[in-house]
Amino acid sequence: TDPNWSNFLYDEATNMINLIDFGAARDYPKRFVDDYLRMVLACANCDRDVVLEMSRRLGFLTGMESEVMLEAHVQAGFVVGIPFAKPGGYDFRTTNITQSVSNLGATMLKHRLTPPPDEVYSLHRKLSGAFLACMKIGAVVPCRELLLEVHNNYKFGDEGAEVHISNTLA
Repeated sequence: TDPNWSNFLYDEATNMINLIDFGAARDYPKRFVDDYLRMVLACANCDRDVVLEMSRRLGFLTGMESEVMLEAHVQAGFVVGIPFAKPGGYDFRTTNITQSVSNLGATMLKHRLTPPPDEVYSLHRKLSGAFLACMKIGAVVPCRELLLEVHNNYKFGDEGAEVHISNTLA
């Protein structure tokens, strides 16, 4: 979501922060969600092969990219996967994720052969907003545990069922 603080509402009764950015709500195709979740786990596990496979399936890559582009793309995925890589709370107060991704972004802009899939513009806006909010409030979040809970409870569709991703660290 938009990291605009007026889009969040604190509920004292439940001690929860709620998102109220109704303009950010949208649906995503099932296959996109399936493959995106697989890619997030692959990024957390630093599994280059699965990151590349899912990136091609999702439309981030064409299959004709230079090694420079592939390396920047994979490294950006690994950087964003850092909060989800290890058990225990991830301390967003000490992160330099935005700077690291920004540094890789110049390479990706120069070498990219295709724009990212349409779905990621709204999704990445939401995710970056969540990251920025966590950084702003100094949150410590058990990201890996939350990712594994979502992954283990998620009902994947039949397409792509042949993809095998470990939910343990390599």
